Amino acid sequence: MLRMSHRGVCVSDHEASKRFYCEGLGFEPLQDYGMQEGPDMEKTMQIPGVRLHADMLKHPSGPSLELLHFHAPKAEGPREKRSTLQYGLVHLSFNTDSIEKSAAKLKAAGGTVHEHTFAHYPENNAKMLYCTDPDGVRIELMELGLPFGFSHSGICVPDVERSMKYYETLGFKAAENHVLDAGYDWLAKINETPGIKLRAQMMRDAEGNTIELLKVFEPASFGSRERKPLNRFGLTHLAFWDDEAEQTIKTCTERGGYFVEEAHVKTPYIELWHGADPDGVRIELMRPVTQ
Repeated sequence: MLRMSHRGVCVSDHEASKRFYCEGLGFEPLQDYGMQEGPDMEKTMQIPGVRLHADMLKHPSGPSLELLHFHAPKAEGPREKRSTLQYGLVHLSFNTDSIEKSAAKLKAAGGTVHEHTFAHYPENNAKMLYCTDPDGVRIELMELGLPFGFSHSGICVPDVERSMKYYETLGFKAAENHVLDAGYDWLAKINETPGIKLRAQMMRDAEGNTIELLKVFEPASFGSRERKPLNRFGLTHLAFWDDEAEQTIKTCTERGGYFVEEAHVKTPYIELWHGADPDGVRIELMRPVTQ
């Protein structure tokens, strides 16, 4: 059986990030793994001498989030909101019945509200606003007449069809498709990009986990499409439980992704594989080891 496990985020301050996601967004403690280190951890993360605190949170609306706080070597990279035109993991998106109340809650929990990104989409009376967590991870708030809950996570890609084929291997199927190529003012405002034109292809799995594949037509997207080390601040990876990982790896590889054999680890309790999608987004497969 293949199913999504969690999304990962590398943080600079474990307690500050836990407060933000729990008090600000309603996540709840699921399992604190404490300090992780040793040869198996070094191998699977491909980071010599790694020591990190891993803590899993779960949202009542479904998704889980893994906070990774690196003690050695220290995490690196910018802690500012990244452009939505930059390839890779873009944002976490939440529905809310009041943007104003949700934004205030995020600010009180240590986040930043980017008020200049507030946008109103008149055709369906939608309102949108970007906030960021303590390390600059984009949090999208959407007021669509729905109760508060997780909506989706976004990935900026160069080729939607190729990415769709890849993520089908991981249990996702095509859902809503939004082609926004008319130069909308509200779209430019929320993305902080005048004249932006894009396609937003949603994909959803059997449990309701949703990803948004973002293809920007204008202006051109940018950035590295190489797999980044896990000790880089921000959204890090997508993780899946998979009883038939070998077959998934084979199909993912045929569809443009790859897995790194050097990072394959089997402990007495779990077997781990690390790789990437066709554009460098980290993918982790996990399988419990039966005793």
